[in-house]
Amino acid sequence: MSSITTDLAGLLDTVQRPGDFYAAGSAEIFTPSLEVEGVGPIALPLLPVQAEQLIAVAEQAPYGRGEETVIDTNVRRTWQIDAAKIRIGGRHWSRDLETIVKQITTGLGVAQPVVAELYKLLVYDKGSFFVSHRDTEKSPGMFATLVIALPSQSQGGELVVRHKEHEAKLDLRCEDPAEIAFAAFYADCMHEVLPVTAGCRATLVFNLVRKGKRIAPAPPGYEAEIERTEALLASWVTALAKPEDEIAADPPESEHIPKKIVAPREHAYTPAELAFDKLKGTDGAIAKVLAAAAPGAGCDLHLALLKVWESGSAEYNGRENWHYR
Repeated sequence: MSSITTDLAGLLDTVQRPGDFYAAGSAEIFTPSLEVEGVGPIALPLLPVQAEQLIAVAEQAPYGRGEETVIDTNVRRTWQIDAAKIRIGGRHWSRDLETIVKQITTGLGVAQPVVAELYKLLVYDKGSFFVSHRDTEKSPGMFATLVIALPSQSQGGELVVRHKEHEAKLDLRCEDPAEIAFAAFYADCMHEVLPVTAGCRATLVFNLVRKGKRIAPAPPGYEAEIERTEALLASWVTALAKPEDEIAADPPESEHIPKKIVAPREHAYTPAELAFDKLKGTDGAIAKVLAAAAPGAGCDLHLALLKVWESGSAEYNGRENWHYR
């Protein structure tokens, strides 16, 4: 058996692309100015009376069924206002939006420049929902959708995003006027909005569009790496489980099998940052591979802070060279 540590390190080195099928978070911002044609300035957090005013000038949101665009409140019960009727700004809005886009493109594993184009303002009152569906390409170069939830008082209405066998349930509620929640996901992901059970909310929906003519980004997939990693870890577990007399009879194969494996990552983390959902860059992608592979192989997976100590005397071997032994 070759070295499990060498083989695992080589396999994990093939996981080069960070990112996931969705990205979400929250950010402290300077409250933007928001005006809607027919209503005027909108106060944040969103007031129930202004939610009613927005609904009065909105239209029932349709959905795509094949090549048709239809309205069916059994499938989608949401109000929409077109971007042409919305004015959003403020001294810091452009910078805040740029910061959000940078954060979510990093989370999606997209390196190329991206533009966020305002598409709609959606208003959800009590009972509003949208069943599972996929977004269509609404403008050339669109590859993902960004949802920014404006501060409001509401319950329910979670965003559920699915890609292959993976699912994320995101709560975008945010009541503090100095904070907004956001989420982005690739356009080919199935997603739904669960029913709003109390209050009302408003979300700004943006099309994420790549600049240039390069191939559109797609959700990163690690199925092959997960399969190989699970097989490698399973062979390690099998080797560890051999009876002692069998190990003694075949020492070259078993004498270097570790009982634990440490896979150091690229970035440094504080105790507060040490969580699977906070890992940076490729560290996060590798963690996803290990988290998916370990259970099937019968392994436990943990995050830990690692410290390395060196001891011994130091010998001076030149002006700037020290030799430790």
